[in-house]
Amino acid sequence: MRTWDAGTGRAFTLGLTQAGAAPAWSFAVGGARVTGGLPETGDWAYVLGQYDAGTGTARLYVNGRAVGEETAAVPVAGEGDFQIGRARGAQGYRDRWQGEIGDVRAYDRIVVPDELTALATRAAQRTGHWALDTAPDGLAPESDGGAPLKLGAGASVFRLDEDPCDPFDPDCFQDWPLEGDGHLRLDGVSGHAATDAPVVDTSGSFTVSARVRLTDDAPAAPMTAISQGGEHGDAFKVRFDLENSSWDLVLAHADEPGAPETVLRRIEWPDGDSGVGHRVTLTYDASANQVSFYVDGGKEAEGGTADFDAAWKSTGGLQLGRGRTPDGWGEHLKGVVDSVYAYAGVLSETQIQQLP
Repeated sequence: MRTWDAGTGRAFTLGLTQAGAAPAWSFAVGGARVTGGLPETGDWAYVLGQYDAGTGTARLYVNGRAVGEETAAVPVAGEGDFQIGRARGAQGYRDRWQGEIGDVRAYDRIVVPDELTALATRAAQRTGHWALDTAPDGLAPESDGGAPLKLGAGASVFRLDEDPCDPFDPDCFQDWPLEGDGHLRLDGVSGHAATDAPVVDTSGSFTVSARVRLTDDAPAAPMTAISQGGEHGDAFKVRFDLENSSWDLVLAHADEPGAPETVLRRIEWPDGDSGVGHRVTLTYDASANQVSFYVDGGKEAEGGTADFDAAWKSTGGLQLGRGRTPDGWGEHLKGVVDSVYAYAGVLSETQIQQLP
């Protein structure tokens, strides 16, 4: 709750109000009030109330998006103190806030759209980066000393020989790492690598990205490159679907056998074990309940983003090269994976395009 005192009343208030049977975000100026947006316990929200003297209207924004209806308002003088966490009434202060408040700002002008977007965006924090250049004792280290990826049977790290052949030699058939000094090879039978615990909270905003190349020109079955889930299903997985010749982002709606799924699809030809592969990236924006899928830094204009309000908190570790199926672990990848990133929060499209 934020207010500005006006005598024994309030020039404006920004906080929560009861809207029917549920609370809603609220911005009141004089006798006018704008309400909208659904607050969620435990989640941070960026709330901005704005009065435009040029148009004589009040607007309310939650997480950078306009909510409620633009409303005509007549302001009253606010000569008292600026209050955080309480509002002034005829009998004293009331409507005390229960919760946390941070990053409070006040402007003597309207906030333009670009500013609003920047203010409402929380910077993503990296929770993991696995270069997959080495795996001493079967453990591929995390770059900042975090949880390693443990290589299973059928998985190995490829590195260049000390004296590789000349890439311009027509007889040179030397493989080359997708990124850095090495990459992870998976045999498509049992090969995988995994962390012991989740690397992102899949019930909140997150970003996960990896570079992947398939070995076959015509895979015989769907193959999962990266996933994280629970006992029965995957909160997310990115797999190649041979039937549609596409990279698919698949999100189960619950950790239950046969749970409904949301699928975003990007048509691509199989790599055939040549080239630099594809960088596949997924983002989930919990504030907007939207998921997006990028391949090589871009997403489809239609079908690249979808509404998704069935996110759940996964309990299993990050998986490379396999996903959950009705029969347990399956969809093993025959190919290579490199340069895996995980973030708490949503990377911007520009940041995604800058990933190696």
